[in-house]
Amino acid sequence: MIKIEKGLVPFWDDYMIDRQNTDAVLSVNKPEKKDVVMLFDQPWDGDSNDFFTIVKDDGFYRMYYETWSFFDKSYTEGINVCYAESKDGIHWERPNLNMCEFRGNTNNNIIMTGIYDNIVVMKDENPDCLPQHRYKALMSCGDVTGFVNDDPNKARKGLICMVSADGIHFENYSVVSQGYDYDSQNSLHWNPHTNKYYCYFRCFNKKPEQPDSVFNETNVRGIMVSESEDFFNWSTPVPLDFGGREDYPLYTNCVMAYPFDTRYYIGFPTRYVERKKWTANYDRLCGADRRKKRMTTEPNIGGVNQRYGLVLTDCVFMSSRDNYKWYRFDEACITPGIEYEGNWVYGDCYPAIGGVVETSSNFDGEPNELSVYVFNHHWMPEKVQLVRYVYRRDGFASIKADYSGKTLQTPVFQFDASTLKLNFRTSARGSIYLDVLDETGKAIDGYSTCEIFGDTLDRVIDFEKPLGDLKGKAVCFRFTMRDAEIYAMRFE
Repeated sequence: MIKIEKGLVPFWDDYMIDRQNTDAVLSVNKPEKKDVVMLFDQPWDGDSNDFFTIVKDDGFYRMYYETWSFFDKSYTEGINVCYAESKDGIHWERPNLNMCEFRGNTNNNIIMTGIYDNIVVMKDENPDCLPQHRYKALMSCGDVTGFVNDDPNKARKGLICMVSADGIHFENYSVVSQGYDYDSQNSLHWNPHTNKYYCYFRCFNKKPEQPDSVFNETNVRGIMVSESEDFFNWSTPVPLDFGGREDYPLYTNCVMAYPFDTRYYIGFPTRYVERKKWTANYDRLCGADRRKKRMTTEPNIGGVNQRYGLVLTDCVFMSSRDNYKWYRFDEACITPGIEYEGNWVYGDCYPAIGGVVETSSNFDGEPNELSVYVFNHHWMPEKVQLVRYVYRRDGFASIKADYSGKTLQTPVFQFDASTLKLNFRTSARGSIYLDVLDETGKAIDGYSTCEIFGDTLDRVIDFEKPLGDLKGKAVCFRFTMRDAEIYAMRFE
């Protein structure tokens, strides 16, 4: 029997679904593509940008991102880290920091120059964190020699942490991991419910070649997690547990705590899809000539590697209640979209870490939305854009019923609350009914609702008798649904 704490109970996995008595469908939702919030058109932006991080701070948001160049061979400045700010998550500004020189001028928003590969920033909410360490930057490093907790018996390549008091000026601090692969968007978190730090980073999984497959997946990019209580001693990393689901490549992890209930962790990993060879479909896919150019190894025409023409990327959604076991939807939540010259490439659908930001709706009176940020034109000649997508609150996935009608039944559980709220949607002709059952499956007198319909984030569900009278008792919920979907329950 499950015990449900007060607060959010989302339908992002099958935890609250009795599969034997449910025929409603659990499915991932796709966000609405909204607008371009930043165009990276400054000289120091180059023609490629990577690995965006958004950090919620006191009254505003901080953004960190990398700039470099893939096509412009005259851009020799390497990988730089830039900084931007926003008060509302929609309008972003580049402050002139005068910190780093770019081609003889410091009038820019660069905070670091010539980094090794990647960087992700967090604001440490650990109450015992020293003020001078409040902001932590996780970065891959080619040589960790000289760090205070460097293990000389491990490989020189590692994942390091830099610290800052103001979120702008960083200095080296410690080694987080050594001996694995870190050329990705790694992430770092403080979990207040376990009083531990968690670090997610790249690994490679070997699996047998599948001759009949169209995909090249013998060396599969995966995600590992390690934990620490003191930030110096880290547990042995283990791969994320997806419950036996297909092992396909995940290029990034994009893991973050859900801001409305930090007991839940969510992730938007970019999925790496590499086919074995060029087919007729590539000739018909947008930008065929560009793909062929990127595939060649002839340096005089700017090409690099065959996979730069064959690989495509999209994004999937996953969630966890313990940082180790994850429920991953295999249907993409973000795809490259309708074809045009600059998409359906290696580099589409890279969301920002921390980029689940509450923003106002364009329509007066509507509730706030959740914005996620995805950059496109990665490794393309066009200027990179940061594109905003929006979800409804808690709306990453939901349980759905078509017009013919379906049933959702929960496992038997206990709760300690007096009010139930529902985040749901129906059509005008659609409906939801809720019956509270005892542990034998028998309806409990006084706990069947009238017809529920509408579209709201927090509808109070009314019963004939007080819901609080069932506190601590073994019950289950049976929803009868028609042309409707339920995103989450909330016990208060």
